[in-house]
Amino acid sequence: MLLSRVADNIYWMSRYIERASNIARFLEVSYQLNLDQSSGDQEQWGPLIEITGDMAIFKARYGAPTRDNVMHFLMFNPEYPNSISRCLSTARSIAKGMRETVSDDMFREINALGKRVPETSREKAQFHTRVFQLCREIKRDAMLIEAMASETIERGQGYHFWRVGRYLERADKTSRLLHVKYFHLLPDLDAVGTPMDDLQWSAVLDSMDARETYIRTRGLIVPDKVVDLMVLDQGHPRAILFCLNAVVESLYRITRDKPGEPHRIVEQLCEKLLAMSAKEIIKFGMNEFIDDLQLSFNEVNNAIHTHFISPKAVTGGV
Repeated sequence: MLLSRVADNIYWMSRYIERASNIARFLEVSYQLNLDQSSGDQEQWGPLIEITGDMAIFKARYGAPTRDNVMHFLMFNPEYPNSISRCLSTARSIAKGMRETVSDDMFREINALGKRVPETSREKAQFHTRVFQLCREIKRDAMLIEAMASETIERGQGYHFWRVGRYLERADKTSRLLHVKYFHLLPDLDAVGTPMDDLQWSAVLDSMDARETYIRTRGLIVPDKVVDLMVLDQGHPRAILFCLNAVVESLYRITRDKPGEPHRIVEQLCEKLLAMSAKEIIKFGMNEFIDDLQLSFNEVNNAIHTHFISPKAVTGGV
C-alpha cells in the first residue's frame, strides 16, 4: 500500500528537480541570447521573471530586472521557493526521508545536486559566467537522475507518481516559455520574421533540446511550425501534448485502469489539443490559449492532491 504521504513526496521531488532543470535551461538560453543581440539588459532578462509569474516578488526584493539581479533571484535566492537553489534543497530534503523508495545511487546524485548551488555573491568576479556553468551542470545532473529513476525505481505506483510530477511540470514550463516568447521577447510586431525573431525562436528550441529535431522535420523556422512542435508534437519529450499523454498513461497505471477526476481533466485537455492545429491556436489567441492551459494544469494538480494525496492511502504496491 502506497501511503498518500509517500505519493506526495515522490510527486513533488520529481517536480522540484524538473523545475530546477527547466529554470537552468531558461537562464542558459537567455545568457546566450544576451551575447548574440544588442537589446537592453532589462528588455532581455525581464521575460525570465515573467515565466515564473512572480514579478511582484522580484521587484519588491531587487527592483530592476538586470542580468545579475535575475540570475541571483532564479539561481541562488534561498528565500524564493522557486529558485534553483531552493528547489534542489527541497528535493534533497524529500529524498532524505524516502530512502526506502530511492536507490542509493539515485539518492547520492540528488544529494550531490542539492549541494551544487552554493550561496554566491552578485559582486563576485565572473558571477554570470559561473551561473552559466552551473546551468549546464544542473541540466546534465537532472537528466542523470531522470535516467536513474527509469532504471532503478520499480514499475509500481511510486515510479508513475514520479512520471506524473515530471511531465506535468515540464508541460507547465513549456507553456510559460511559449508565452514569454510571444508577448515579451519580441513585443514589436514589425520585428516578426526578422533575423532577431528567428534567433529568439532558435533559442527557445535550444532550451527544449529541440532545434535539431525541428530543422530535420520542419525546415526553416516559422512561428506556427515552432508552436506545432512545442504544443502538439507527440514524439518530442518536451512538447506539451507528449507530456500530457505521459501523465495520462501513468495516472491509469497508478489507479489500475480505474479513471478519476485527474484522468478526466487531462484526457479532455489532450482531446482539445488533438482537435487543433498550430494555426488555429494562433488564430484563437495565444494569450487566451496559454491562460487556459495554465488553468488546466492547476486543475490537474489540485485534482491529483484531492484524489490521491488527501485520502488516507493509495492502494497498490510501490
